[in-house]
Amino acid sequence: MDQVSQQEQASPHRQARPAKPGGKARRVGPTQLAAVVLILLVALAHLMAPDQLERMERLLLDWRFLIRGPEAPSGDVVIVAYDEVSIRHFGRWPPSRTLLAEAIDRVSAEGAAAIALDYLFLEPQQSASHEIRDFLGRVITGLPGDDPLRAEARRIAEDDAADRRLADSIARAGNVVLAFAYSPDAGIAEIPDEVVDWAIVRNSGACAQPNVVEIAARLQAPIPSLAGSAALGGNVNVNFDVDGAPRFEFMTSAIDGYCFAPLSLAGTAVMREIPWTEVGVAFGQHVSLAGSEVAIDLENQVMVNYFGPGGTIRTFSFGDVISGRLPLNVFDGKLVFFGTNFLGGTDQFRSPFDLTLSGVERHATIAERLLHGGSIVRPAGSLYLSLAAILVLGGLAAFLARKLAAGPGVAANAGLALGWFVASYVALFPFGIWVNALYPIAAILLGTALQIAVRAVEEERQRRAAQADLLRSEERYALAARGANDGLWDWDMLAGTFYTSPRWQQMLGLRAERMSNLPGDWFDRVHRDDIDILRAAIDAHLSGSSAHLEQELRMRHADGEDRWVTVRGMAVRDADGRAARFAGSMTDITARKLAERQLMFNALHSHLTGLPNRALLIDRTDQALQLWSRDRNADVILAVLDLDRFGHFNESLGQRVGDDILIMLARNLEAVMRPDDTLAHLGEDEFAITRFAAGNVEAQVEELIATLKSVLGQRLEIGDRLLEIEASIGVVIASQAAGAAADELLRDANLALYRAKAQGRNQVVRFEPSMHQSAMKRFGLEADLKRAIAAGDQLELFYQPIIELKDGRLHGFEALIRWRHPERGMISPVDFIPLAEDTDMIVEIGRRSIMEAARQIAAWMPAEGDPPQIAVNVSGKQFMAAGLLEDIERTLQKTGIPKGSLKLEVTESLIMDNPERTAEILRKVITMGCKVSIDDFGTGYSSLSHLHRFPFNTLKIDRSFVMRIAESREGLEIVRVISSLAHILERDVVAEGVETEEQAALLAKLGIQYGQGYFWSKPLPATEASVFLAKNRQKFQKS
Repeated sequence: MDQVSQQEQASPHRQARPAKPGGKARRVGPTQLAAVVLILLVALAHLMAPDQLERMERLLLDWRFLIRGPEAPSGDVVIVAYDEVSIRHFGRWPPSRTLLAEAIDRVSAEGAAAIALDYLFLEPQQSASHEIRDFLGRVITGLPGDDPLRAEARRIAEDDAADRRLADSIARAGNVVLAFAYSPDAGIAEIPDEVVDWAIVRNSGACAQPNVVEIAARLQAPIPSLAGSAALGGNVNVNFDVDGAPRFEFMTSAIDGYCFAPLSLAGTAVMREIPWTEVGVAFGQHVSLAGSEVAIDLENQVMVNYFGPGGTIRTFSFGDVISGRLPLNVFDGKLVFFGTNFLGGTDQFRSPFDLTLSGVERHATIAERLLHGGSIVRPAGSLYLSLAAILVLGGLAAFLARKLAAGPGVAANAGLALGWFVASYVALFPFGIWVNALYPIAAILLGTALQIAVRAVEEERQRRAAQADLLRSEERYALAARGANDGLWDWDMLAGTFYTSPRWQQMLGLRAERMSNLPGDWFDRVHRDDIDILRAAIDAHLSGSSAHLEQELRMRHADGEDRWVTVRGMAVRDADGRAARFAGSMTDITARKLAERQLMFNALHSHLTGLPNRALLIDRTDQALQLWSRDRNADVILAVLDLDRFGHFNESLGQRVGDDILIMLARNLEAVMRPDDTLAHLGEDEFAITRFAAGNVEAQVEELIATLKSVLGQRLEIGDRLLEIEASIGVVIASQAAGAAADELLRDANLALYRAKAQGRNQVVRFEPSMHQSAMKRFGLEADLKRAIAAGDQLELFYQPIIELKDGRLHGFEALIRWRHPERGMISPVDFIPLAEDTDMIVEIGRRSIMEAARQIAAWMPAEGDPPQIAVNVSGKQFMAAGLLEDIERTLQKTGIPKGSLKLEVTESLIMDNPERTAEILRKVITMGCKVSIDDFGTGYSSLSHLHRFPFNTLKIDRSFVMRIAESREGLEIVRVISSLAHILERDVVAEGVETEEQAALLAKLGIQYGQGYFWSKPLPATEASVFLAKNRQKFQKS
């Protein structure tokens, strides 16, 4: 175990060189003299090395370690630690020498290159008395062979042979290094011969060097039997630095004329098989290890170059070594340190990375660095280097702070301090040289602070001088400005104050007592769109780029309105060219700006409606097209509308009524436009709208058309008349237009408008190329759909599971039609079902869907029990077409499926279109043995008073309500009402579109029986649905 030496290691005395005379004498000012005195004080503090400053330097040293971060050791050095696990296992501390001998035997057998024991064997191990041994012998005889007490009793009985056993193991290994220590109060008076052999230098005169510390203490050596068996020994004393950290290791220290090495150095020599006689010391320079040299400082020390926090060096538990639980060959070729590592132990010290680094890992760290390099030393000239850095960097910092402006000067010196810290870091890592960082940085900071203080004094003096110089000219300028009715301002750049004249305050409606006399009085009132422009103009003048300041801008009046002003000013500079004051005037130009704005407005707007005219529309459309050219995901929409039969209003009601119609229509259109839309009045009864669509262009086109039609559908109240108006609308989008410029886009919109006019009143027409493309696309899709129906193999049913909410069992499926196009892949029903409805192909598709679903039910018919129920959607045209009932009857007879296994789904709107006929058909369907479900319930206009008269089995709640169930109380209550209604009518309920577990739980809580949605499964092809059914068949139960 390491022993702590409280003795401070004295640094050698060094004397600074006297300065060389010479050079031309020059007058030194008080500022330069004060800087020199401060820098010399820092140098003197470095020579005296007071504890508080030294602790700060050690803190900076630790920071450098932390910045470097942990490093990975080579792995040639490992530790066997007697830790908490070992104490709990063996029940004692310290470990018995018998166990230690066994551990040495195991490690040596693994091929360890060297073994270093960080234990002090100062006395023989206490042996048991003759009577106790006899008693334990009888105990051993009476205990079973596998009883753990038998082994412990045998160990105690044999303790008297422990020292001999340990000595034999040490001798047998042949590469064991033992620890010894110094102590001021205890130890042996004369160094034994065995320990003398461990000395690096055995000549008293050779050790009597100025930089070799003679320890006034007594040696604590291992007992002779162990010392004589060891290959070598090493010192384990720890020497604390000024901050209490064991930062340094003496590579040699003297006692009674002999120089001894530390445990780490001895272990390194044994591992490398270097004869101890070939290990030499050049005091204050280096330690020689068979041709390689390890640098040491003037005190024969190296700084411990820690790898990282405790445990960085690979560590094995002593108990694992004894129990043989370690992999083979983990110690082969390694230097193995034995020591302690448990919480509460005394052998723990502080490192830059850790507060409780074990002493044995500290020794292992030093040995690892001796083996592979990376030791850190303080070079012989480090003091002179630090003193030179203090003088040079401190003087340079004072010079920079003097010559540069305050901000750049502080920044430069901060960089200077950081640069020295970085230099000290680079010297430390990777070069292994410790250079003092604190004192040069302190000199830089003090030099900077002094010059900043001096600068402040000088600037105050200059400010007062400049203020006096301006006083007379200011009086003259005030008289001139007063005659011009301008407001005056005066910015003291050194003091940071801002003066405004009473007229300046009056122009902005301000009161003097509410003024802060700071630049904020000015800048805080500048319009946010003008503030950057003003600051740029001020910076340009202060930097010398402009002769004077003159800028037009807006400022906020006390009444909240903006006032246009012209600000003029000029800076007054000091001897160094820096602005000391900045003064000028402010002129109110609001009336002129309003007149200019009105002239511009009249040139670009309709005099009747006040809307932008054709010229402004073209300009803004050009801007939108420029934006579109940079973002091809966007588009530009241009719509033109022209009132139908507007001349009739003028002829019958008079032109004044016609004007009122146009004005009211303009206001109504303005109310529904987006902020970035341009609504223009092109003349007479024609209007245009330009919209930049950043995305989802088609949807925005439709939304714009719908908005226009909504406005045009409103009656206009003109006097005592309610007038209905209609308009034709032409629409074009830039990506589909024939032209690229704004006027060409307007031309294309007018072409579409003319087409709308030709088709009749109140029509909307998109530009012809897009109409042509849409027609061709629809024609092709219709032809493909006809071929798909004729082929019979492109349209197929997908099946989405319907699940019982209370227990998660499979209830059945909904059959959904899909089109697998041979060239375009899967086509969504959204794209072809409306087309099929319009062309009556939906009837044939529906007939085939019912047959295919019935066949699938038959395919899924189990040997026993019922098949799953499949629901098929029936469109309105198919439902009302002749032959539906015959088709159903033929399907049921042909497939032979059980009654109730096929369900038809009809929409809520369908049953209300023709209630009597619908009820009759549904009644016949149920009589045939099919079930009926009302789909999309809640989205139509069904009358609850008639609902009970319709024959049906199931209500399906539309997904739109399910999506809102967890987001709004309204959605929850709607679902609750539908559930209650179904229960009253004794019908079951299926909720569509369930996508989350939360929705499923809420629906079950509301009493909904079944759920369907992506939470359980997407619609599946028949093969995948069969797999799903097979997995869930044991859960299936017909409802």
